[in-house]
Amino acid sequence: MFLRRSKRRDADGLRAKFVANRDKVRSWTSRWECPEVEWPAVSAIPLPWLVMPGGEEQWLDIHAPFMDAYQWHLEARPVADGVGQLQATWEFGAGHEFRKLTIRFRSVYDPGYLAEKLSLGIQAAALKGWQDDDRHSIYNWLCEGLDEVDPGSMVRGSHRSGFLLSEIRCSWVNSPEVTTEVATTITNTSLNGAPLDADGKD
Repeated sequence: MFLRRSKRRDADGLRAKFVANRDKVRSWTSRWECPEVEWPAVSAIPLPWLVMPGGEEQWLDIHAPFMDAYQWHLEARPVADGVGQLQATWEFGAGHEFRKLTIRFRSVYDPGYLAEKLSLGIQAAALKGWQDDDRHSIYNWLCEGLDEVDPGSMVRGSHRSGFLLSEIRCSWVNSPEVTTEVATTITNTSLNGAPLDADGKD
């Protein structure tokens, strides 16, 4: 009796974490200042699950608490010239912990514009440990890296700001377009492996 009751409480707590993650992803698209695109509605059920219409509530009750890994893959519809594609993938792992946010942007090559939009996208995610100054740090790093992209070349790099670790990859598609991908995770160590203190400093 007590064991069953405990398991039910555990399931309720895990289900609440899942719903909080889903709400976070859904609100992120409106928090990100990117009027150049329109986002679709975020589905109730994340990948890799497929559920028949009308089965969402049953799935939420039975399966949502106990997933080891899942993701929401979002693809926006560009509504402005110069933006070819914008995709984002939110990944979560065991215990419904955040794992990674990957933003993939294909657009005309404009380092300042890309750095602004991508840093705003990361800021809008409001990830654990985010500090107000982190956006300036990420923006400056993106500007510096993107400014080095030449036709036929690729730029890759890593940057830590507080507890956020971001990795960039940018390459030319065809002039004047580039594809820029930034993946952001949470870290407890600096780039050289030293542990971070409570303020995210090594």
